[in-house]
Amino acid sequence: MKPLLFVAIILCSALTSAAQLPNPNAAGVSAGHHIFRAKDVDVANKFWTTLGGEPAALANIKLMKFPGVLLFISAPRGTTPAAPAQPTPGNHGTTVEFITFKVKDLKESLAKWKAAGIEPMKEFKDVTLLGPDDVQVRIIEDKNLSVPIAADGLVMNSANAAEVSAWYAKWFGATLSRSGSDTVGDIPGARIVFHETKDPIAPMKGHSFALLGFEVKDLPAFVKKYQDAGGKFDGTGAISTSTSANLSVIQLTDPWGTSIEVSQGLAAVK
Repeated sequence: MKPLLFVAIILCSALTSAAQLPNPNAAGVSAGHHIFRAKDVDVANKFWTTLGGEPAALANIKLMKFPGVLLFISAPRGTTPAAPAQPTPGNHGTTVEFITFKVKDLKESLAKWKAAGIEPMKEFKDVTLLGPDDVQVRIIEDKNLSVPIAADGLVMNSANAAEVSAWYAKWFGATLSRSGSDTVGDIPGARIVFHETKDPIAPMKGHSFALLGFEVKDLPAFVKKYQDAGGKFDGTGAISTSTSANLSVIQLTDPWGTSIEVSQGLAAVK
């Protein structure tokens, strides 16, 4: 089975027990899944469960869901019993610096996590946790939440925030605004903070935070529009489809090295 199609089937099966994706924006796009590569999948799942995620399973593949986002955690591709997974670099210094979550009660959450051996990183002023495989997780408080924890979005590193945010507005319909010195792009399911930095920025490929996911209403139309504009897709550039799941996916890399999976079919899951 092709790796890309394998990911797609996992997504569909996992989502049967997950909340419906947010309604798409005017461009027909919503966000809501991230893909991770973990040296030890059990350790990674334990971390996310402690934070408040709910485990789900497809055969022997473990998945994790939070309100507003699904996390897909697997060993690096090509891993076998004879060649176990090797550590992959974390997301620090890549195009995606933080995955962000909201909690209803920060003090209560921190106490719960501390009891489980999870404490904030001392080098950050904002509450930031270091998950397995060096995935950086930023936490903010939102007392208006109706649940203890929910997805918030991402912090993306960029050398030119205006240029990068404009690309996400063009292709995924991000609604742009300003927050202090940062540009913010809102897509249903994700609040993307485009943080401008002069530091070197690495691509996501080969790192533990492997892919961002976006759902579109018409994947063939998206592919044609992107290709007509000169855009290239990863691998063969062909859409991978699971007929039985009524789900199609394709992968691309944005001009700055962010790996993205675009899907059609997840919105039908309740």
